[in-house]
Amino acid sequence: MQSAPRSVITAQVLMWLHFAALPCVLGSVAVVVLLRMSDVESGPITDDEAADMMRFSLGTLLISAVVLTFVGILAVNLRRGRRWARTATLVFNGVWIALGLFIFLTPSPLLICLEGAIAACLCTTSAKAWFTNPPNVGPLVVAWPKDKD
Repeated sequence: MQSAPRSVITAQVLMWLHFAALPCVLGSVAVVVLLRMSDVESGPITDDEAADMMRFSLGTLLISAVVLTFVGILAVNLRRGRRWARTATLVFNGVWIALGLFIFLTPSPLLICLEGAIAACLCTTSAKAWFTNPPNVGPLVVAWPKDKD
């Protein structure tokens, strides 16, 4: 079986780092919500404000779960040489970079750099060649070594 070029492996590792960084961003949003809930100087939280916080928290959790699942699927299929995974990753990176530029929150510069590095790795000549002529990889199977008698 043909080994993936270093740029594809680097992109995959960066995708897994993105996979790990997103829960950190979600955690910081949760901390902000909790700090607002414990802020006694601004007065008690109204029912409407509590409901809005709950909807916002659930929406953030749902979006993060979908994004994490998508990133995991892309990261696995990049290494397998799937062209659709490269295309989807480049589109996904473009969306994240655009969101980072428009929102520009604290973790935004780090995510913009991470997404830019992933896109740069996938646009190298060796990566393009890998996805143009991918190895013949069947389904993902884990083979356990046989016991020697």
